[in-house]
Amino acid sequence: MTLILQKIVAKSLWKISFGLLLWLLASPAFSVTVEGLYSAGVAVKDQSSAQMMKAKKVGLSQVLVKVTGQTKSLNNPRIRTALVEADDYLQRFSFTTQLADGKPQAVIELAFDALQVNRLIAESGLPIWGTDRAAILVWLVEDTQGTRQIVSDDSHPMVAQIMQQAEQRGMPLLWPLLDLEDQVAINAGALWGLFRDTIKSASSRYQADAVLVGRMFQDSQNLWRVEWNFWLDEVEQQWSSEGTDLAILIDPLQDRLSSSLVAKFALATAIKRSINDDSKSAILRVDQVTQFEDYAELRAMLQGIAGIQRVQLRSASGATLEFRIFARSHLAQVKSVVDLKRRLKPVDKMDAKEGADSSPLWHYQWN
Repeated sequence: MTLILQKIVAKSLWKISFGLLLWLLASPAFSVTVEGLYSAGVAVKDQSSAQMMKAKKVGLSQVLVKVTGQTKSLNNPRIRTALVEADDYLQRFSFTTQLADGKPQAVIELAFDALQVNRLIAESGLPIWGTDRAAILVWLVEDTQGTRQIVSDDSHPMVAQIMQQAEQRGMPLLWPLLDLEDQVAINAGALWGLFRDTIKSASSRYQADAVLVGRMFQDSQNLWRVEWNFWLDEVEQQWSSEGTDLAILIDPLQDRLSSSLVAKFALATAIKRSINDDSKSAILRVDQVTQFEDYAELRAMLQGIAGIQRVQLRSASGATLEFRIFARSHLAQVKSVVDLKRRLKPVDKMDAKEGADSSPLWHYQWN
């Protein structure tokens, strides 16, 4: 059971029981609640003041990249100033020892204050990429002297690099089981040839929000080349990279992936809205809310979304509740995040109009 989970999801980012996993695979999308976005571990030589100061700055940098989804956020003037004052955002720290290449390595574990970090990001005019994140299914094919095979084992250097850097970005990845069902549904040749219908059919069992196909080979001069095809919302992106260092090949991959995901799911923080401006709000209708505990959980879930400014109960009719959602971010981005919530199953994919104010109606069923 543990092996199955390890092969599907990089478990260091989140914890999922097998029963919950089966339930998720039957759900409309396999979004993941990512843990540890506001924490970082930094290797240090000793516990001197100089090492501590450097580690805190590096740790805060790692957190900001995870929460904004962008390495370029570190170039923001407000962010650069904050990095010098990393102590102001630190909640707690501790020292531990980990093995690195078989040798003990001192590591400082840093936990930063989420509210303070989010406030910093908002003041910097940058978006916040929340903890509910879309999952990407990765199909990776390697061509070795004309022989092609699908690889997903983290002992493979490319897989290990992708997983390591995805963890640093807080980016959920799914890896195919490559079990009998996968072997019947798809082979390396279909992936190499980018047979889209076959790829889509084989990927459907994993219910991922996006699909990434990588095709890699190494030439006679030991130069690696990887071609990437990425599908999100039926839109395809293509790019390639080459070099002798696998890490160099993965950096642009992570930048491209996070850029696409941030554009859709990260919540803008610089938009000013009046809480009384109904034309800039949406109606959220949820069916089958039968218990008060469900109502409380639903309301808390909505209020926990960074892009939502206020939640107001509009009406209750039997097991159907309607809320008015006041957003501090773009409504389309807020809805993308709401769609990731596993307990909300969309009833109608198309927004309707409600009342004289023409607010969009988002319709879900509570699971």
